[in-house]
Amino acid sequence: MRLTQHEDGWIYGVFCSESKDPNDPDLSAAVAAAGIVRTKDLKNWERLPNLITKRSPQQRNVVLHPEFVDGKYAFYTRPMDGFIETGSGSGIGFGLCDDILHPVIDEEKMTSIRRYHTITEAKNGAGCVPIKTEKGWIHIAHGVRNTAAGLRYVLYVFATDLNDPSKVIAEPSGVFLVPRKDERVGDVSNVVFACGAVVKDEKVYIYYASSDTRMHVATTTLDKLIDYTFNTPSDPLRSPDCVKQRCAMIDKNLEILKNETL
Repeated sequence: MRLTQHEDGWIYGVFCSESKDPNDPDLSAAVAAAGIVRTKDLKNWERLPNLITKRSPQQRNVVLHPEFVDGKYAFYTRPMDGFIETGSGSGIGFGLCDDILHPVIDEEKMTSIRRYHTITEAKNGAGCVPIKTEKGWIHIAHGVRNTAAGLRYVLYVFATDLNDPSKVIAEPSGVFLVPRKDERVGDVSNVVFACGAVVKDEKVYIYYASSDTRMHVATTTLDKLIDYTFNTPSDPLRSPDCVKQRCAMIDKNLEILKNETL
């Protein structure tokens, strides 16, 4: 469950609410929706209606934005055609609803999208509640790619505009965190997945699970996260261009190192 401390004074929890698919006789067939609860003391919880997205039959990996946007509640969504497959869902969406007690989103804009032959090729979804910085909202999400060994889940980062959280302004290429060594083995192997990040005294604590079996926490500083997000070049999406980009970065770093040693 993703917890959001909202400016309206409530703490909201958003989670995947599953129910049996009444139109499919298969006992394992289910429907995924975004369930919502809220609390003010983390002890007493109020169950709210599931989020309804008019253009998406199913939802997973939904995150509530911590501030109002145009006076409305803002959600990062993950449109899905089915319980597991994204189908026509093209990535992480963004939508607004007027009333959290009757949460309905009429339109979903796309933010971080799926791309061919990248870490988001199979699917992607929001993870942590976005972190507000002076340069923009930093998002820690997960991307999935189908490999010869099956689906591989990794974490990646992108940023959206402070005033328009639906607008992507930075997309550092590559992975942010991957499953390594023992993290690759478990109930659902080769997976890392994050649902929360906390900033305290300029230190960032990122809570993530590995292979649906263990919980971990990774730490960094807010300065390093901002530097990584806004100074890492985006993926040029072609192999030869990636090589040129990396060679240019190496040359630049060598020149900096040379000047520092003079």
